[in-house]
Amino acid sequence: MFDNIRNIFDLDDLIFENRNREYGAYQLRKKYNRVVSAGIIMATALAAMIVILPFAFAGRTDHVVSGNLTYIPVRMESLEPPSERVIVPPAPPPPGSERVQEVVKYVPPVVVDTIMPSDVKTATTDDLMAQTTREETDAIGFGSDEEAISGQDGIESDEPFFLVEVMPSFRGGDINKFREWVQKRTNYPQAAIEAGLQGKVYMTFIIEPDGSVSNVTVVKGVAPLIDNEAVKAIQASPRWSPGLQRGQPVRVRYSMWLNFVF
Repeated sequence: MFDNIRNIFDLDDLIFENRNREYGAYQLRKKYNRVVSAGIIMATALAAMIVILPFAFAGRTDHVVSGNLTYIPVRMESLEPPSERVIVPPAPPPPGSERVQEVVKYVPPVVVDTIMPSDVKTATTDDLMAQTTREETDAIGFGSDEEAISGQDGIESDEPFFLVEVMPSFRGGDINKFREWVQKRTNYPQAAIEAGLQGKVYMTFIIEPDGSVSNVTVVKGVAPLIDNEAVKAIQASPRWSPGLQRGQPVRVRYSMWLNFVF
């Protein structure tokens, strides 16, 4: 009678009353409790084994040897502690004793004819340019000493000036206008761009009495590809208005840099 009552109130039987019960969801629902219980038991047993096995094999590791080696157990408590080394400081000298000072023998200096340089400083390009400018300016000058004057009216005919009464002009402008003109007409080599070459090229050149540009020289360059393009650009310059000293056209030297960036 109780079995009939349990079957009447069994929800699975009510749901699958007129359906196939041989397989599928009905069998899964009927076996659910047993499957869950078995899974819990297996998981518990596996967890217990994982916890217990390391402790079980831990006691046997002291007896594992390999080959023909002899195992000798060592107990740490049987080792003797290291003895402490006591450092005794030296006794101070008696108060009445005299302190012996170190005597250094005096060696008289030896006079030599040649003095070797102790520090040699390497001059940079900028230092050489500044020194050359000062030397040439001092050598040329604008004085009236008869011993230093050659040519007509005290003007040297060959050596270029750095400063004159009327400086050369490029199309009515100064050196900055000429730099802009050169910068616009300078070809930046593609090979230099691909190689990542860039920087400033420092050059000098001379404005002749007829206004032409000559003696273009690279003082400090970046690379031959860029330096050659800078020289070509300056050499292609049109004629300037020449510089005048005492009313006569003279040679004037200029220093200029071109900046190559990409």
